[in-house]
Amino acid sequence: MRPQRFRGALLIGIAALLLAAAAVSAQDRLERFRAVTRDLATAADAAERERAVQAVYELIDAEVLDSLRGGEPFASPVFIRERLDALMEAWGGATLRVLRIPEAGRRGPITVGLYSLAAVEVSGSLRLYTGIGSGASLAAVSTQDGLLDAQVWPPGPDRVARVLALWSGPPAAHGMRALHAELWEGREGDRVGRTWTLGPAAGDGMRVTEWRAQPGELVIRYQPSYPGWKPGCVDQMEEEDHYRPSAAGGLAVSRRQISNAWRRELGVTADALFRAIAIEDTRAIAQLVPAPGLRARLPATLVAEPVCEQIGPSGPRGPVTVAATEVREGRRVPWALSWTRNAAGWRLSAARPVLQ
Repeated sequence: MRPQRFRGALLIGIAALLLAAAAVSAQDRLERFRAVTRDLATAADAAERERAVQAVYELIDAEVLDSLRGGEPFASPVFIRERLDALMEAWGGATLRVLRIPEAGRRGPITVGLYSLAAVEVSGSLRLYTGIGSGASLAAVSTQDGLLDAQVWPPGPDRVARVLALWSGPPAAHGMRALHAELWEGREGDRVGRTWTLGPAAGDGMRVTEWRAQPGELVIRYQPSYPGWKPGCVDQMEEEDHYRPSAAGGLAVSRRQISNAWRRELGVTADALFRAIAIEDTRAIAQLVPAPGLRARLPATLVAEPVCEQIGPSGPRGPVTVAATEVREGRRVPWALSWTRNAAGWRLSAARPVLQ
């Protein structure tokens, strides 16, 4: 046999052995995957469930890293997806997706794993793998509660890879959802890090009514909390924030739109009156209630009620009624406070008990 033919046959033989070894490894991992998902389904408490979830993700990581470290063709997204499809066929409760960010400059390729486990809390997991070949590794993990989605933003002139991950909760009262967002960046030397987070540090997310994302921008619409805010009222004040990449890293608000800002102004003013009445601050009361006769009729114990404001036909340009309660001899007497806006701001123009 000629040397060239011998080398070709040797390479074909090695490839066949590698494929056979990969098939054996995949089958073994598939059986272990079935076992740990059975443990997950029968977990009796939170600690046992957490261990099972960790075991599930460790097996998925091993499957992906096994392919990446094998080099091409095993490291291709198509091959990895086929391996993950086999896991999803073994247990229908998993959604496993992968994306590939090509290498650019001295930054190597990044494989993005987007994994979710149905009906399991805190199981939407973003996994970032760097490199192809023997040096491939799991570089970063972020697991949060909610349905996971992500966008790979095209690299700019800096060749930095950016992944915007979004975890959304189920619909809650008044059309709001919990939203947790993170921006991850991959730089030279296979450095991967989280550069921005939306939501409280505790990780329970931000309550939003709407959001949308496109490469280079995230837009969220939400109802901020303020004095006098009441859940479920129509046409509440809302803010719409437009986030874009910042020169300092991460994202920053580039534009903010506010609708129905008058509600916050009225809420803050009414809250100031209730506090002034509680501490008998006559100077503050006089500023908010210009008419002396009206000030004299105000009860000494007047507190706000969580009832939506009543708006007249003229809208906020006319009187707006705020509900309150007087505590009188152990009884609760409802009051209606009418507010009118002028150049100085909202001022109390009328007040009366609803029931005598």
